[in-house]
Amino acid sequence: MSRQIEQALLSLMPTYGSDLPPSLVELAGSLLAQSRHRASTLKADEEIARQYACAHIACERLKTSLDLPPIAPRPPIPPRIYNRLYTHLDAILPNASTTLRSSRVRIPSRRIRENADTTPTKSQARAVPSRGTPTKEMSLAKFRTPSRAASALKARRLDVQGSRHSRVHPWIQPVIRHMCAESGQKKLAPTIFAGIEYTLVPDGRPAEDAWLVDHVTDLVAALYFFVMMRMRSITSGGAEINRESYVPLRKEILTLLTQAGQQVAVPAFEEDDAFWAGWRSIQSRDFDAAVAKVNENKWLSGDWYDGIVDVLCSTDKDDVDMLELGQEERQTSLPTRRADAMLQEQNDYLSETRRADFAAWRDEMLGKIARAVPNQSVVKVDA
Repeated sequence: MSRQIEQALLSLMPTYGSDLPPSLVELAGSLLAQSRHRASTLKADEEIARQYACAHIACERLKTSLDLPPIAPRPPIPPRIYNRLYTHLDAILPNASTTLRSSRVRIPSRRIRENADTTPTKSQARAVPSRGTPTKEMSLAKFRTPSRAASALKARRLDVQGSRHSRVHPWIQPVIRHMCAESGQKKLAPTIFAGIEYTLVPDGRPAEDAWLVDHVTDLVAALYFFVMMRMRSITSGGAEINRESYVPLRKEILTLLTQAGQQVAVPAFEEDDAFWAGWRSIQSRDFDAAVAKVNENKWLSGDWYDGIVDVLCSTDKDDVDMLELGQEERQTSLPTRRADAMLQEQNDYLSETRRADFAAWRDEMLGKIARAVPNQSVVKVDA
């Protein structure tokens, strides 16, 4: 058998010497044995070239590692039949390592062959779902310009999702803080801002009143006025709005608004025009019209206006508590000593009693020292 394989190899490589590499001979013999197991039934004309085809396959697989000369096949059967046989055997024979440790081929038992035939492969057992081919509409959808209705719907959704603070003018909150700080009513700034939000964006949506679009500054001044009057009514016991109290308060509010427009600083990330959008200077008649407009509508019927009483009461209670706490801290607290504490009376050398005793002892000792030291007489030495 080995002699026949060597002859087939020499016929494939006529320029090669008679000393063939052992690994090439072993691989050709191994492929021949495996072919008889994997392709046991061949046609009569194909069986003639089995040994030659296995030798040819071995030469092709080792020609790079062994640096073999050019292969010149001369099959014993017609080329068309031989090419079909060569392709079939090359596909079914495993491409083992270039160097075989042994020429003995291990043939699996019948049980292993039956299990191999009945057991599905890994690709068969777990089929990978294929992704469907996208349709023309799906492919072109991302390149099409959205319709006007879709754009409007998207903008409306984004507007609804925005916060209330982003839908009021950016200058409103710092202006309210400035006015409340100048008038000494910082605690009422959140209440006034809540009233502005309640009026401009009720239920999270822009108000439908067209007057509010061009009179935001007027609204801020009017709501500030009503909050201050409500605060005075609560603190002074039902003060009424009359001309004597209305005119000075109106003048004060207009002055505070003018100061706020001049002193409120624009944030670094904001532009002046965008920050002060909706701001305008108002006069006394504008203020009066805004107060009348607020009275005509139900802008003072919200919880923000009714809760002014709670804000003032809670603030007064906190002030009283802080005053009482300060008085308690200013009182001289007597030290309390527990029986299980390490610092006891007999070990407290820095107590007031010990300090007084030490001062008396020190004065006494200094007096004794002064009396014990004799007066040094001055001796005059004649020159």
